[in-house]
Amino acid sequence: MRMERVNRFVRVCIKLDELRFAGTIDWDGLAKNIFHNPRLTASDRVFLFWLCSMIDQFYQYTRIWTVGEAAMLKIIESRPRDLSDLRGIIVDGKIIWIGDERFILVRDDLKRIENTFKFLFGYSEIEGDPSIKFVHFLGELTDRLGGAGGTLRFGYYVNKHLWQGEKYESIDVNLSERELKRFLKSSRKRLWMFIMFLRRDPSIMRIFRDALIEVYGQVGGNQLYNIWVDEEKFSTKELELPSDMWNQRLFDALLREVIEGKVNEAKKVARELAKEYNISPTVFDVTFELGANICVKQECSKCPFGDNQLCSRAEGEICPLTNWLYPYYRKDTSAPELLCKPQNCPIGQDLGKNLCTREIDKTITH
Repeated sequence: MRMERVNRFVRVCIKLDELRFAGTIDWDGLAKNIFHNPRLTASDRVFLFWLCSMIDQFYQYTRIWTVGEAAMLKIIESRPRDLSDLRGIIVDGKIIWIGDERFILVRDDLKRIENTFKFLFGYSEIEGDPSIKFVHFLGELTDRLGGAGGTLRFGYYVNKHLWQGEKYESIDVNLSERELKRFLKSSRKRLWMFIMFLRRDPSIMRIFRDALIEVYGQVGGNQLYNIWVDEEKFSTKELELPSDMWNQRLFDALLREVIEGKVNEAKKVARELAKEYNISPTVFDVTFELGANICVKQECSKCPFGDNQLCSRAEGEICPLTNWLYPYYRKDTSAPELLCKPQNCPIGQDLGKNLCTREIDKTITH
């Protein structure tokens, strides 16, 4: 019973993840500055993606990547030279005005933003504005940390310096297992989301490649990018699930009958399943997309884990799942259409159908 149910769940998640990252080009109506603002350099775009990732914790997804993005862009375009410059943009320590509209930083948003800039102001390995320094630091990590455990060590140093703002020091390529395990216990949902897209989403990866070339030159930038996308240097299997309440709600609804006790550690379960099936734990991030966008609307009839009436099972027709499940991603129009092949698709074979108990626990919070 356990193996059959878990196997169905994993196979469907793998397929949904494949659909998610197949030929993405941008986020359509969201993140317009990151993808379309002609004034921005590639370095600005990557840095803007980082700042938006940090504040994406308590607001609706759409607000972060529209109004929130405009607020973070205002910070970048002001080119602050020290923390006093940064604080001059943020009224009362929390408000950023964009024309007549305001974006309010909540909880520790300001602290994380200040930590990032505090580190970059002290990062003297290269001259330039914070965006240039940000990309240079990521390039340095890429150059130094590739190999077994490279992705985890990359995340450790991004957390230590850019998230927590600790002063720059030489990169220790021989981090202890104890240090890495302590880092993995920390709640860093948005940090892992940033790294996941930087490593797996074609649209963000293109921008990162351009930014590395911008900072390191054509030859050096391409060399660093090739290291970054090398599975033996920075394995996607070492990424962490950017788990939050929606992952936990769905894991519990889908797996409570086969995993003893309440599934309240989605990241741990995802890590164990990923190791068992030799996949990236981020494959299970589709459970966030389902939860945040679909469960809240109770569209069970369309859900691959519910009634699954959306799948047409029509050989050769365009797969309708991506438009329903990932409405914010616009696919590359030059890429081949994702056509239905039901004989090779676990969703077409109904392997996920009715796995969900539909008893989504709404008591789980951020």
